[in-house]
Order: sequence, then C-alpha cells, then structure tokens
Amino acid sequence: MNEAPNLIQQLLKSLAEHSDLVSEAIRGPVSTGGKRNKGVDTLIRMRALMPVDEDTYYLNPLLREFIGDFVVSYGAFRQLAQLDMPIRQLRLEFDNLREFRREGSVRDADRAMDRLDEAVVRIGFFMDQNLQMLGAKVTTNFGEVDSVAGKIRENKFYIEEVRRFSRQIVSLNAKVQEMEREAIGLQLPEVRRLLNVRILSRLTDWTARIGDIQRVVSKNLFALRQIEQRQRNLANVALWLSKNRMSDGFELDVTAEAAERLATPAGLVTTWNVDVADNDMAVTQGILAAAKRLPPITITSKPAPIASPEVLTSTQTVVEPEVEPIDELIDAYVEHIRHLDHHADGHPVSMLQWRERFGVAYGLEQTVTDEEWLLYACAQIASAGLPVEVVTRPRAPGEYNDIFTDARARQQNSQSTALNS
Repeated sequence: MNEAPNLIQQLLKSLAEHSDLVSEAIRGPVSTGGKRNKGVDTLIRMRALMPVDEDTYYLNPLLREFIGDFVVSYGAFRQLAQLDMPIRQLRLEFDNLREFRREGSVRDADRAMDRLDEAVVRIGFFMDQNLQMLGAKVTTNFGEVDSVAGKIRENKFYIEEVRRFSRQIVSLNAKVQEMEREAIGLQLPEVRRLLNVRILSRLTDWTARIGDIQRVVSKNLFALRQIEQRQRNLANVALWLSKNRMSDGFELDVTAEAAERLATPAGLVTTWNVDVADNDMAVTQGILAAAKRLPPITITSKPAPIASPEVLTSTQTVVEPEVEPIDELIDAYVEHIRHLDHHADGHPVSMLQWRERFGVAYGLEQTVTDEEWLLYACAQIASAGLPVEVVTRPRAPGEYNDIFTDARARQQNSQSTALNS
C-alpha cells in the first residue's frame, strides 16, 4: 500500500532536485555532458525526459502540457482538448454503474461511481483548460507568432477549433441530459445531482464564454486581413515606384515665369479667435465692440395658460367576459360536489361520467376529447379549492410514469364522494 506514495515522492523529489534541467527542457532539447549526466539519467528513469536522437532528450509531452498550463504558456497552432473520448467514457461508466446496481454488486457499483465522478472531473478539466488557453491566446493576440500572415493562419485555425468544440458541447449537453433522465427512472439521485451540479449547471457559462471568444477571434481575423491588404497595397506602390523613373527624379526646363509663379508665397486666410479668459485691454475692447454689433434681445410674450380639458364622463364600461360551455360544465360539477351533503340525487361524480351525462347539453360531445377534458377540468377544479384525485392504472413493465384514466373531486376534509367508472 505504501509503494505508490513512495514512487510519487521519489518522482517529485527528482523533479525538484533537477529543476534546472526541466526548465531547460521546456525551452528546447537537452544533451548530456559534464555534471549533468547524472541528472539526465535520473530524469530518463523517471520518464520525465525522452530520448529522441543520439545524445538528445526532450521533456515528456504530458509534463510539458502540465507546466504550460501552470505558467499559461502555449505554442502556436495547439489543438484544443477534444471531448469525444471523455463523453464516451462518461457514458460507459454510467452504463457499468447501472448494470452493477441491477446485479446487486455493491463494491463494483461503488467503484463505478468513483470512476463516473472522475470522468465528470476530467470533462470539467478539459473545458477549463481549453477556455484558459483560448483566453490567453486572444489576450496576447497570438503573441507566439510575429508575422501578420502567421497570425491570420492561426486565427483561421482557432475559428475552426472553436466551431468543432462548440459542436462537442452541444453533444455533451444532449448526452448528459439523456443520462440525467435515465438516472431519475433508475432511482440514482446521487448520479443526477452529480451531473446537474458538475456539468449541466456550468454548460451555460461555458457556451457563453466560447461564444465571446469566437466573436473576438473573428474580429481579430477581420482586422488582420485589413492590415494584410494595406501591406499589399504598400508593396504594390513600392514596386511601381521602383519601376517608374519618377522614383529617381526627372528633369524639367523651368522658365522664369514658371519659377516666379512656383516660388510666390500665398497668404493664408486666418480668423482671430477671442480668448474670453484673457485680461488684456485689447481683448476686452474687442469683446465689447463685438457685443455692440449683436442684434438687440427680442422679448417674447409669455404664452397664455392652457385650459384644462373638460371631463364629459368618468364612467367606464365593464365588458363581462363570455363564459365558454366547458367552463359552465365545470361550474355545474363544482356546485354538485359542494352540495352533496344537502341532496344526493345519484348523479355520478366521476369527471368522465359527468361529461358523458351532461356534455351533450353543453355542446361538448365532439369538440373536446376525454384527455383534454380531464387535463383542463382538473386544473380548473383544483384552482376552485377542491381536492382532485386521479385514478391510475398499474404500471406496465418498463413504465416509470403513472397513467391516469379518470379523475374525481371531493369536498375539503372529507372522504372521496365519487367512484371510478
């Protein structure tokens, strides 16, 4: 039981003792020589370094990704973590848990539940890792490449990655909702709570963040394409100037008249702007002189007060709503239930029997089906304050919902006054 913890301690101790080699391997290949041979051999045994050529060693890609996530350092054109395999693994663990519960194997079911929890955590980790990487790249405007063409290619690459990742999120939502519904039927509340808290409640935030990043990437791509077009225009102008002799100057026989016209300075029309905060006497006199030239102030007469409108009537016509025949039939049923103690005339209290007996009188023989009548009448009678009981049939194999065939109402705090048909 202590072997695995000891191995983990040895691995972490080796990485800490040879952190200089690990830091160098992050930036490029590592080679042996001198005092570092022992450290390289130790990291090779721990599988932290991988030999790829003679006297050339690279850092383990998984360790490189872990350190890159920690320091938020990502290379160009790095693919997003895909969710297809984690989604399939999540479904597989859910099916195993269901079968182990059905067989009554408690220990196997507990292990399957632990693996299901790990699969959920893995999906959340991949989602956060992708969003963190996309956020870092968008914030730095893909700083790992310098050329405009390279940034355009990387923007196009991540637009396709984000689209594919969005489709995987839609697939994840459908799969998790399907498993959540099955967990209700299988009486697995802990699984339903796990899926709701860890995945379904966070899907809206994940989708919104992915949409924001997609809009930023599209905007950056448009701006970079505009820059690239300007650079192309500049290159075309430079090419034209290099091929045209005007770039090296040209000779022109200038006469005396042309020289005089070309060299004659032209006066610019200016306007004196007054600074009202200037206390100079000349400025003050200029402001006073300008004020005297202003037109006199026109005093307008005050408008007469507007008379209040005359109120002819304050009576509001009340339009009584038209009562539908089905509501009249329900009102008659409610009155019958409430007066059962005063007169027992033998009328059936079953809702279906009531409709069959009195539906023709109210014009409901072919306009309303039995299902519509029961659903609507139950809701209306319950809103009137009468308890409503439904008559259900036994569940068939494979059914998880109750199917009711009739309904009946009773008075408050009394036993049912109707029998099923």
